[in-house]
Amino acid sequence: MLPRPVGPADLPERIGRVYFRLLVPLVGAAVLWIVSSLTGSVHPLVALFSGTLALFALLHLLRPGWGEWLRLGFAFSVLAFVGVLALEPQRLQVRAEYQEQIVHLLLLLIPLNVLVWHLLFSDRPRRAQGLALALTGVGTLAATRWEDVGATQLTTSALLLAVSLVTHFFAGAVVDLQRRVREEERRARQDPLTGLGNRLAFAELCAQLPAPGVLAVLDIDHFKAVNDRWGHEAGDRVLRGVAAVLRDVLGSGVPLFRWGGEEFVVCLPGRSVHEAARLLEGVRAGIAGHTFGEGQRITLSVGLCAYGPERDLATAFSLADAALRQAKDSGRDRLVAAPAA
Repeated sequence: MLPRPVGPADLPERIGRVYFRLLVPLVGAAVLWIVSSLTGSVHPLVALFSGTLALFALLHLLRPGWGEWLRLGFAFSVLAFVGVLALEPQRLQVRAEYQEQIVHLLLLLIPLNVLVWHLLFSDRPRRAQGLALALTGVGTLAATRWEDVGATQLTTSALLLAVSLVTHFFAGAVVDLQRRVREEERRARQDPLTGLGNRLAFAELCAQLPAPGVLAVLDIDHFKAVNDRWGHEAGDRVLRGVAAVLRDVLGSGVPLFRWGGEEFVVCLPGRSVHEAARLLEGVRAGIAGHTFGEGQRITLSVGLCAYGPERDLATAFSLADAALRQAKDSGRDRLVAAPAA
């Protein structure tokens, strides 16, 4: 199978993979090693935090398609740890000369997490903004408390706040741009009238070489008469209605396309010709018994052809289209299957 082209929708997944499989384990190990080196012992809080990071890294490795509750669990774990640093910095018992290094560690990690969280929650932009701002606030407070303990200036805390806020707005803009590009890509592959896939989407399906199955070409009989008698608005209503019947009968997981005009294409991976014919007869009967708008009644002619290793989708389309012409020449409102390979 040819590799699917990489697009904007892949960005959060790819960033998440690098983040959880590389950065999170490194951060956990670094925090454990640095704090232990500075304090001379393994503090329980640091050990708990590092262990939590290792757990989430393992979970992401085992289940890359994370549910929302796992993402939230990870974010709240980080917030809780940074919150403890902000509320009780003395509990780690770090000597004063080393406390500024903790601030520098926060300066590195907080903006990085702000950026990644926007991508990690790109499907929940409001939640991403809330979590990122919460992390910025808690991280800045923690840095301020550590600088107070070390009797240093608050310049690093101010820098942390500024960098985190800039990162927050930049990441938000990136996610918004990604969403817009993804929406434009979706529209480029979608028929605007029916919401089904268009020819470009079908060409991409052909390139992916789906599992062997059946391809069908459907055509509305005497569609020109609908436009001539009731007008083009009624014709558009019929086209949308046919698309709705296809979705209802075949289900949302079946690749459906509007080829152009009154012609539709259906791909049924994993189906035999007999199974596909039974399903499409259900579609044809459903269309024949449906009333569209102002009493319009229509019928469908269907041609279908099996595809597989010996016959690609493009060839199957040509043969199914020939079977469709045979169905129309035989009186319309019927289904014809192309001969087996």
